[in-house]
Amino acid sequence: MTPHLVPVAVSDPFLFLSGQLPFDANRAIAAGGIDGQTRQVIANIAGVLATMNLSLDDVVKTTVWIKDAADFVGFDTAYAECFGAHRPARSTVVSDLVIPSALIEIEAIARRPFGETAKV
Repeated sequence: MTPHLVPVAVSDPFLFLSGQLPFDANRAIAAGGIDGQTRQVIANIAGVLATMNLSLDDVVKTTVWIKDAADFVGFDTAYAECFGAHRPARSTVVSDLVIPSALIEIEAIARRPFGETAKV
């Protein structure tokens, strides 16, 4: 079954990224527990943004789902390292996920710089 979604929906100047799961290039769940999965999800987000000539610095909001509250500190550490000094607004929820082996899912909203429009 193919999910009924698009990777990114554009409503200039905003881009709404569908939830990203920790799939690596081989469509396998990334190794390394919450740290490895968080880094993979953020790399996936960065990859989608790059196709739109944007970067993580353009992210204004994320919504994060983690499977286990005990993973919060590990997730937050990896998230902070990936985003660096940039701090988008964020909501974090503890919830089961559609893919049982996934520990995390992140959706993001990005904003194009003033005066630029999306080329989808």
